Amino acid sequence: MNSPDARARKSWSSAKKILGQRVVAELFVVAAIAAWWLTAAQLPANVFPSPVKVFWELVRLSTDAEFWGHAAATGSRVILAVIVATIVSTALGLLPRYVPWTGGIVDDVLVPFFNSFPAIIWAILGTIWFGLTSSAIMLVQTLIIFPFCLVNVIEGCKEIGQEEVEMGRSFGRRSWPIFWRIELPILSPFIIAGARISYGVCWKISIIAELFGGRSGLGYMLQWAQDFGSVDSIIAICLTIVLFVAVGDALILRPLSRLFQPKVLSAKRGGLLRRPPQALVVASTADGR
Repeated sequence: MNSPDARARKSWSSAKKILGQRVVAELFVVAAIAAWWLTAAQLPANVFPSPVKVFWELVRLSTDAEFWGHAAATGSRVILAVIVATIVSTALGLLPRYVPWTGGIVDDVLVPFFNSFPAIIWAILGTIWFGLTSSAIMLVQTLIIFPFCLVNVIEGCKEIGQEEVEMGRSFGRRSWPIFWRIELPILSPFIIAGARISYGVCWKISIIAELFGGRSGLGYMLQWAQDFGSVDSIIAICLTIVLFVAVGDALILRPLSRLFQPKVLSAKRGGLLRRPPQALVVASTADGR
């Protein structure tokens, strides 16, 4: 067992490392703002606005009821799309466990198809099929983030070994209690990991979809700002999107991830998991399709 002095030294070393990383991150932000300010000083304000001008535009947006209405429209579509994609992908990812002959369909057809289908084409097809409506935007978002969730669920299902299921059955558990008490706790971190990836990607997808065919949302505001050549508004809106993503992840998704993590660690100590769960990044991204 480590002595109190050794534990104190270890704690101090860890605290210094964290503090050093934090200082470096803050200095990087300061350097980036300084570079932004120096670049803006060399270019016209209507082409590359200064940080001060963008800051005052952020202040104006924060008091603009119309901005908050568009932000609420985009945010609600993002949240709903992530929920729908997570539920559908979980159901499809679990399907081969209970209907084995569907494994080829899920692994060899659905995953490659949705993983490689260009995101921009979903946006075009959505506006053609459903017009300039919120339903079209949400459908496009759901279809694009769907493989991010599905791949994570499939990998999570691989962590559910037959020995765990047999152990549950030996205690007289039926199918539903086995799923609820054994399979779902093992699968939950993978589901949350897929949702976290999809949440950030979905905001970017939403802007693209709203630029193509939205009548509300932050993408619609960006289109309006582009038409009027308001570069400071474009940058300010993009910064608010970054803030919304960070806040949503910190207040909702990260706590959910920590909530389910203890169950996974407990299962690992009991020898139920062969390797720790990890978030998987799908090869295709919305930006490159």
